[in-house]
Amino acid sequence: MTEFERYVVEEHIEDFNDGVITRRELLRRVTLITGSAAATVTLLSAMGCSTEPTGAPVSPTARTSDNPQDFATPPAQPTTDGITVREDDPRIKVASFPVSGSDGAPLITYSAKPSGAAAGGILVIHENRGLTAHIKDVVRRVATAGFHGLSVDLLSRDGGADKLTDSAAYSAALAKRPAEEMVSDVRQALEALAGGGSGTKLGLTGFCFGGGMTWNTLAAGADVKAAVPFYGPAPSNLAGLGKTTAAVLAIYAEKDTRITDTKDSVEAELRKSGKPYKVSVFPGVDHAFHNDTGARYNAAQAEAAWIATIGWFRQYVL
Repeated sequence: MTEFERYVVEEHIEDFNDGVITRRELLRRVTLITGSAAATVTLLSAMGCSTEPTGAPVSPTARTSDNPQDFATPPAQPTTDGITVREDDPRIKVASFPVSGSDGAPLITYSAKPSGAAAGGILVIHENRGLTAHIKDVVRRVATAGFHGLSVDLLSRDGGADKLTDSAAYSAALAKRPAEEMVSDVRQALEALAGGGSGTKLGLTGFCFGGGMTWNTLAAGADVKAAVPFYGPAPSNLAGLGKTTAAVLAIYAEKDTRITDTKDSVEAELRKSGKPYKVSVFPGVDHAFHNDTGARYNAAQAEAAWIATIGWFRQYVL
């Protein structure tokens, strides 16, 4: 089992234990990865997965404070369509932005720029469900903050999220793709951003699986000014983080112990880089608390994390 296959299976188990999905759905999702029901049962047993949920989904917590910003922030309540910034918002311009992989394959992209001049470019790496409406909305939020926002679908060669509409099938296919190939696509997207007017003013962020890909891209030596991985699993090449040139804001969730327990080893490597870094553990929330379309969304902490993210990029990318 590859690093990312195990990560995806662990995410499915976490969803099951929190009551987000049923046992039947857990078995279906994991079987898409293992290839057989028997292998699934064996794997889940070996990973200590119980057969009953251990808790209830986290209730979304509405914001209790008013924090007016000059850019869009996560919504005060969960959304069903993932849209908080419309494509016709006068603050931004949504337009096509071509990116090709190192093999020449055209990548599926989503791009948004501020109506005025962009201060730099921020690449947003999606969760293990692909380039969804929610991720596109995050790209537009980036644009409202004055940056050129871009995301690429890391299963573009398979048709991306628009074709693989079953999120479990998408994540299973994603887990089987070699990490180095996905890092290559991310770096190609960063090069496109640089050549599209952002120059060296580049930042990188990602969520869940995308947070892990952010770590992997940094460990591979990507030349970015700043990065903000949200609750991403640590890369297998931890030592690579000790050589990163980026200022890193690492965002973790207190209840997401599977990921958050790796923060100390990550921080030890970041310290070696000599670059600015900050490790922030947001209290009372679980994995994926920033996703306003998910069961674990927490509006107050999502807003706080996003404000910190934009502040980080404005400090270190500009």
